[in-house]
Amino acid sequence: MSIAANTSTCPDHPCADALDMLSLGHEQTRALAGECRRFARHVACDPAMQDVAEALCRAIHRMAALEEELFFPAARAVLEASSLVDLAELEHATARQIIRQLQQTDPREPRYEALVLALTECVERHARHEQGQLFPQLRASGLDMDALEQQLNERLAQHDDDVLRVVDHGRPERATAH
Repeated sequence: MSIAANTSTCPDHPCADALDMLSLGHEQTRALAGECRRFARHVACDPAMQDVAEALCRAIHRMAALEEELFFPAARAVLEASSLVDLAELEHATARQIIRQLQQTDPREPRYEALVLALTECVERHARHEQGQLFPQLRASGLDMDALEQQLNERLAQHDDDVLRVVDHGRPERATAH
């Protein structure tokens, strides 16, 4: 889940709140996942697929850190049953496990492509779960989304050294610091 270098996930328009901000992060990460799938379907052993896969891994690590440090604790504090948060955390652990395997696999091996595809499916499943189930419950909970968005933006400002911005055709481009 990739976030723009100006510390806002909504560079062209203001996000309504923290959930919109996280949704945009999901969309950006999904764009990278889609680019990985396009490479996997059409090109055998293209070095560019490895670059996009590495960008996806960085985006996932960054978004997972934001969610785990700030979003999940806030969600647990307002939801009576935290099984939705538990599931989201398990999805993060699954993604991290796939990423570890990916980092240990030679990109020329067929297994590399399989791991990339598994990671893209994990990204899709996680985004659907959070946006379809967790976010609606949080909207109804009374959680202060503006305060959470501010915390997320402050946390992003501390980690703008390796940020990617998704640009034309979902291709990652290293953002420049402002």
